[in-house]
Formats: sequence, structure tokens, C-alpha cells
Amino acid sequence: MLRIGVLLPRSTLFPALGLDILNGIKCCLKYYGLSDNIKLLTDNIGFGIEEAEIYSKAEKFLLQDDADIVIVVADLNITELLEPLFTTSNKIMLMVNMGAGIPDKWQTAPTTIVHSLNLSFHTRLTGKLAAAENENKKGAYTLSYYDAGYRHAYSMMNSHQQNGGEPMYTHVTHLRAEQFTLAPLEEFLTIHEEVKTLLCLFTAEMADQFYAAIVPIREKLQLNLYASPMLLEAYPHTTNDQEVTAPPLKGYTCWLPELDNPENTVYKENFKKTANKEATLFGMLGWETGLILKEILNQYQQNNTNAAEVVPALCKITFNSPRGWMKMDQGSYHTFSPSYLVSWSANGKTKEVKELLTIENEWKEFTAEQFPEDTSSGWRNTYLCI
Repeated sequence: MLRIGVLLPRSTLFPALGLDILNGIKCCLKYYGLSDNIKLLTDNIGFGIEEAEIYSKAEKFLLQDDADIVIVVADLNITELLEPLFTTSNKIMLMVNMGAGIPDKWQTAPTTIVHSLNLSFHTRLTGKLAAAENENKKGAYTLSYYDAGYRHAYSMMNSHQQNGGEPMYTHVTHLRAEQFTLAPLEEFLTIHEEVKTLLCLFTAEMADQFYAAIVPIREKLQLNLYASPMLLEAYPHTTNDQEVTAPPLKGYTCWLPELDNPENTVYKENFKKTANKEATLFGMLGWETGLILKEILNQYQQNNTNAAEVVPALCKITFNSPRGWMKMDQGSYHTFSPSYLVSWSANGKTKEVKELLTIENEWKEFTAEQFPEDTSSGWRNTYLCI
């Protein structure tokens, strides 16, 4: 039996985040008949800020609980702290997060796997799209104070500029929700009518405020809006037959409930049975984590119990994921999956979804790029955990 330690965060933005990930893992293992082969041991790490506490709890799993694998749901800045512990003990660390961070260097640790939603990769694709689609390359950026602290913001802006986009203005909204305003942005765009491209990064309640505020501005100025994955995730939906008020916009994202593939259908059905609610993005991340555990268990059952040999062996596998497929990059041990371009029409009347067919080349370019060390705030919070 594999013993798995799971360090889960909490979040005020998404209170069910940790539980959804855990339920996703559990329902995946149950579906594949592995619940009796894997024992899960759980603990909480708050917002992922206290590095000493995270280290201590990971160490306890390894030394006292004899865990074979530790799943750490935290951002990449914790990885460097923990990697020596897992390398020297030859145990697997499975780092799970949203992918709003980007490593300073795409280098492998022998027993570390990074599994994420690849948010920075998708914002990079969206920035590139915004530059490619508009003959007028002048663009503006707007993002929440919170989203601005992570490298997915850099990834979108940098990609836009690398592909010919000309940055004209950046508006970061206030930390406090009650002081949210797009007035400075509207004033700039009204004066500079030639700027029609707006790249946007907002999450949760900040996304709701953005949608409410941007509709009249977009209609007045005829802006082309490009959205981050979590902003797409928060797109308003009809409730009680009430029509939504939302702008047309587009952007790349990792997963949608309506994706038509067998694994997604299985995931949605089983998550609903386990969690008693509709499938979520975080549950999907947990389900994929379960798929990785399934393949690690398969390695163990083939008498490959050396963690430093198990991890590279997974790079030879194409996982059947709710996203369509999932692979692990041999050069970095980061997972990646398809990217889907979502295009919403005004007020959500229509939704078009197209899979990006050049994903392998885009991923190679993404992981070949060196990112400046000063491209994020240095916050220790796990993204989405405040």
C-alpha cells in the first residue's frame, strides 16, 4: 500500500478549493479501484505562507508517517525549500498548484513533479493572440492588485509585447473591493481612442466587479477584450432565466465542463457523486493528481520503487485527462495539457471553443524562455489562497 501525505491550503476566495482537490483525488482513486491500495494522510498549511511549518509537516509525513509520496498544494516558491528533503530521502514530492508562477529555471529535481493548471502558459498564449489579431498593436492592461502579484501577469504582458504589442497603459485595481474602480482606465482610453486592445486579469469577486464595470466602457469605446483563465472561469451565467450582462471576450484556458471526451464525462459523474455538487476546476486538478498516483502505483507494482527512476518513467506516459490528455515534460517534470481558446459573445449568447493545435511547440518555447527574477511581488501565498 502506498502512503500519501497531502498538505492542503485554505482559501477565502474559494473556500472549497482544498476540499475539491482532495475529493477529486479520492473519486479518481475510487473509480479506478485503488482506494484500498493507497492511504491518504492529510494536514493543512493555511495560505501557504509559513515555510517552516510546511517543511515541518512534510518532514513529519516522511519520517514519522513513513509516506512514500507527499502532495503539497502550494506555489513554486516552496518547491526549492522542500526539494533537498525529498531528493536525499529518495521520496516523491508532487507539487500541485494553479500554475500562476513560473520557475526561475526550468530544471529538474530527481524526485519532484510539478502538476498545475498551467495558468501562466495560457495567459502567455492569450497575450500572443491579442498581438496577432489586432493590426493596431497598441494595448492596455488591467488587473487586480492580487493577480498582479504573480507571474501569470508578466507572462501575458510579456508575450503581448514580444509579439509586437505596444504597451500604452496599465491599470491595477485597489486591494479593497469597496474601492474598486476602472475610472482611470476609462479616462485614459477615452483620451486615447486608438487603443482598442485590453488584456484583463481578474479572479473571483474581483472578476465579478470587473464584469459589472467594463460593459459600458467596452460598448462606448468598442474595445477588444482578452481574458485570463480565471476571468473566463468567472464569466457570468444565467440564473433563474435572468439574462446576464457581460462583454464579449476571449482567451485561452485549460479546462471546460463541456469538453467532449470520455475521461471528462467520467470525472464529472464521479465528482458529483463524491462531492454532491457539479464538477469544478479544482476537482479536476485533484482528479488528474489521482491519475498521477495511479501511474506511480503501477510502477511500484512492477517493482520499480526507486523514486528517482519512477519520476522519469512517467514522462513516457500520455495520461487520459478530463482536459483531453496530459503529459509530463521530460526536461522539467512539469505536467502540461491542451489549451482551449474560448470566445464569448456579448452577454454570453454564444460560446465558441477551439483547441490549440500547436501546443507542443508553444510549450517548448514557454519552457525555453528565461524569466527575470523581478517579475513578481515575492508574495508567499499560494495563488488563490488569501
